[in-house]
Amino acid sequence: MKESLLNKVTLLSTLIVLLALTGRAQTTFTAGNLNYQVNDDGVSVTVTGHVNGYDAAGELNIPESVSHGGNDYTVTAIGSCAFLYCFYLTDLTIPNTVTTIGDGAFSYCQGFTGDLVIPNSVTTIEYGAFQYCFGLTGLALSNSVETIGDYAFNSCDNLTGTLYIPSNVTSLGGNSFGYCALDSIVVDPANIFYDSRNDCNAIIETSTNELITGCKNSFIPNTVASIGYCAFRGIDGLESVVFPESLVSIGENAFAFCYDLKGDLTIPNSVTTIGPSAFFDCQGLDGTLTIGVSVTFIGDWAFRNCWAITSAVSLAPTPPALDDELGGLVFDNFGTSTLTVPCECSSDYQNSNWHDPYAMNGFATFIEDCSAVAEAGTDAMTVYPNPTKGAFHIGGIADGGLLTVSDMSGRTIAYKDIVNPNNMVSLSLSPGLYLMTLTTRDGIRHHTQLIVK
Repeated sequence: MKESLLNKVTLLSTLIVLLALTGRAQTTFTAGNLNYQVNDDGVSVTVTGHVNGYDAAGELNIPESVSHGGNDYTVTAIGSCAFLYCFYLTDLTIPNTVTTIGDGAFSYCQGFTGDLVIPNSVTTIEYGAFQYCFGLTGLALSNSVETIGDYAFNSCDNLTGTLYIPSNVTSLGGNSFGYCALDSIVVDPANIFYDSRNDCNAIIETSTNELITGCKNSFIPNTVASIGYCAFRGIDGLESVVFPESLVSIGENAFAFCYDLKGDLTIPNSVTTIGPSAFFDCQGLDGTLTIGVSVTFIGDWAFRNCWAITSAVSLAPTPPALDDELGGLVFDNFGTSTLTVPCECSSDYQNSNWHDPYAMNGFATFIEDCSAVAEAGTDAMTVYPNPTKGAFHIGGIADGGLLTVSDMSGRTIAYKDIVNPNNMVSLSLSPGLYLMTLTTRDGIRHHTQLIVK
């Protein structure tokens, strides 16, 4: 009887405590000129906004702790959209107690100027946290930061200097630094998830060899397999780009709105996929577009509004598939209506959706210029089938030579003496991406990539 009563009392006490904590979690209050909400732990709070809303002006000093109802609370988070559209705030101080800066917390706070210092307590900067903070000119990320969300610092147009990515960053979202004017990017060498190999001034995801964030002074190392989503989107001052023969894919929006890109654009023979809007609105490109031999797919809007392009060449013997999901528009408002193609391929292009007699979204004329295509593809080599399970043919060259197979880190995996490139080549390779280099008897090197399933 006593034990049963004791159990009931214990259960009732637990319920009272839980109800109290739940009540606290829903508590909101105002202290000074800021609004707060008590967190689930009952001892910390999240800043939810300014008492003056969008009209908040002047310095914004977020305190380390606040008192309410006889209780002291530690400020540990800045809530989602807490200061969204607070155009008139001029200075920001974040205390060394905050761990999370929420989605859009300071988005459009265009009055912030100078350097933004993220304190050592912050671990998470969420989606669009400082998006469109035009006045920021520098950024110092603390070693505590682990997660930077999509668009976190997007469109901070005046953000210049060097961006340092700390060793503890494990997750970096897409377009985090789009439309910025960064001079250089350095990843801490101790970071096991990302790197900036070869002083490339970019962020590369180490496990996939995908370049996910670049700046105006980036170059792409020859171990990079893909350019990620929005990697260079809207980057100011990016005037040219050279792709390595290790590259397999160019992602969606990878170079969209790069208005400063100019001259020729050459897609290397190793690339198989060009994503949607990859070069959308690159209006400064005013030379020749050359599409490599291995391209099999080009996404919607990939070259839309590249109206200054003066000539175009496709080295692909089979017309790459054009994505029609959004109505195509791959070559809408494109600079030329004539495409140079390989020998005996004009009819294939003519009978595909590359052909548009009105040149509104495609090409009205196809020219077979065998000498020009052969010259452009001098160092071209193809392997097929690709992907493969280990057996393949080599195309695009006439002579044999020494075939060197390397992994994406540059480590040599295998050698193979090729007597006749038309013969089937068999190699025992684990699934993955490999770099293939064939050095002919006269010393000419041919490069491509091989995907093993």
